[in-house]
Amino acid sequence: MAVKIRLARCGRRHLAEYDIVVADARSPRDGRFIEKIGNYNPNTAPATIKLNEASALKWLFQGAQPTDTVKTLLSKQGVMLKKHLQVGVMKGAITQEQANEKFTSWQTDRIEKVPTHL
Repeated sequence: MAVKIRLARCGRRHLAEYDIVVADARSPRDGRFIEKIGNYNPNTAPATIKLNEASALKWLFQGAQPTDTVKTLLSKQGVMLKKHLQVGVMKGAITQEQANEKFTSWQTDRIEKVPTHL
């Protein structure tokens, strides 16, 4: 069974919000899903993303394929970087301490680059 991490639309007309769900690739967009792992609201400035990162990582390691939009959202939250670093730890390229250090340095750089006037 092919599993995707994708958006499911909810909310009213012209004010759409999206749930980030793990679903079978054959199910319809707003249809049956396996697990809801987050929420995305593009109507706020900046867009609001609430995500269960542990659950997203679990599904990525089990082979779930994110859609392009969800992949961008996961990258902004740091989930894709965390997955990349964990793969390096599993292969023995880096240690867990090095991976944690790289992730925390990425987080601090990201916080410094975010504009405060929004």
